[in-house]
Amino acid sequence: MNNGITEYWPADYIYVLVLLIIVWCLYRGHRAGHINLWEVVTATDKRGITRTDSRKMFEAGAFVVMTIGFAYLVVQGKLTEVYAAIYVGAWVTARYLRDREQRLNIMPKAASDQMEKRP
Repeated sequence: MNNGITEYWPADYIYVLVLLIIVWCLYRGHRAGHINLWEVVTATDKRGITRTDSRKMFEAGAFVVMTIGFAYLVVQGKLTEVYAAIYVGAWVTARYLRDREQRLNIMPKAASDQMEKRP
């Protein structure tokens, strides 16, 4: 007789407990000033104003969702090589694109000096 409870129920409770402990540790670290969680989703512009960065917010949200899914699949014993490759590949690609964007946005010193001298 199956009442909707699978053979994985102890793992589910352990998973939820560990997830809550991680969230609690992040909260405590943020409140104590050891971790600034706002830096995960904000960026400072050229004028020194801190603003929400949509790219950072998307990356943080995707990281949280994919990591929870990854951990759940590990706990359930259903993790496949395909999901692991997608998980790792997504973060390697995101890092490569972020670094590429930063390299393209950095202007050489000589070019920026010439831009400032123009009327």
